[in-house]
Amino acid sequence: MIALSGGHTIGVTHCDKFVRRLYTFKGARPQYSPPMNLAFLRQMRGTCPLNYSPATVAMLDAVTPNRFDNGYYQTLQQQKGLLSSDQVLFTDRRSRATVNHFAANQTAFFDAFVAAMAKLGRIGVKTAGSDAEIRRVCKQARNPNP
Repeated sequence: MIALSGGHTIGVTHCDKFVRRLYTFKGARPQYSPPMNLAFLRQMRGTCPLNYSPATVAMLDAVTPNRFDNGYYQTLQQQKGLLSSDQVLFTDRRSRATVNHFAANQTAFFDAFVAAMAKLGRIGVKTAGSDAEIRRVCKQARNPNP
């Protein structure tokens, strides 16, 4: 999963997927869970103010957004992970060593990504028959009572 998350080196996400991370705090002193670089926080608040447009997006990898590389992992080391699920890969001690390894060694990331995608491709996805479900909008759950 750590290697597959590296796919976030390319792409965007809408503000509604991370805006709570920008404006929700714990305690009197602002603490972001997981932690976020304050300059990056200010930048993202500029991109997604409280009254953001539903069409507004932010790059998942603000450093090299149009290049498939290991820059995504380097941003996590700098506490510039946009999504909580991304930043926690560096915050959590169980995955931090792998993040550091991929940040330092692009070839290791590429090799792990290829292996993980190949493994993912072998999962039996149901695309035909009554059990099949192909969504056009993934955030919408399947209606159990059509």
